[in-house]
Amino acid sequence: MKIGILTCGYVDQALSSEHGQYFDMIKASLTEVNHAFEFVNFNVLDGELPSLDEYHGFIVSGSVHNAYDDLPWIHNLMDWIRACEARRKPLVGICFGHQVIARALGGTVEQSPKGWGLGSYEVFVTAQKKWMNLSMDTIRLLVSHQDQVTIVPKGVRVIASNEFCPNFMLVKDNHVLTVQGHPEFSTEFTTKVLEQRKKLVTPHHYKDAFKQIDKPQDSVLILHWIDAFFVLGSQKRQADPLDEMTT
Repeated sequence: MKIGILTCGYVDQALSSEHGQYFDMIKASLTEVNHAFEFVNFNVLDGELPSLDEYHGFIVSGSVHNAYDDLPWIHNLMDWIRACEARRKPLVGICFGHQVIARALGGTVEQSPKGWGLGSYEVFVTAQKKWMNLSMDTIRLLVSHQDQVTIVPKGVRVIASNEFCPNFMLVKDNHVLTVQGHPEFSTEFTTKVLEQRKKLVTPHHYKDAFKQIDKPQDSVLILHWIDAFFVLGSQKRQADPLDEMTT
């Protein structure tokens, strides 16, 4: 199964030398779940965008950039997202990807007055989908963000939420899946990101974030959901390319 990864930003060299870039982390984590995946990287900042006809699905990565910025590459990416969604090709967004997909489809992304989400936090699962192959009431995921989706696009459904981040996980039918957290991150990598951002938060927030990182995470579960999401999308299109996927 061929998956295009749209890389929208880069991890700084101090961290990437040991942990790799977004592409490397996404590839490594999902390959552990499904060895049949073949990943191809696209540098969106340099104008690289994949053909919709050559891939089974796509992942839009995280980024240090803001999804609400009016930059040419972000507008080009949003045009591509709208074309992808119109074709109902399986599309996953992670962190920045989650936000920019929401913006492209008519939602709003803003810097949250609640401040940084760092370390990890728990969210309530508010709906079940076909590809959620293990039912859970709550999930805990590693996070690093100060922006949030504040208005959900029309036709898009919230399936995981908490008080801090009400629109944590979004879906549209069975062809769009986005998540604010980072299932591809390791605890070690997230710990180093937190250390880099220590001066951006209060001492209490910093200490609490470390406590949350130490708790059991559900990253592997989310990766299995993404795997099942792509497999379902591929099977559905093979059965009937014109068939619209339903909840």
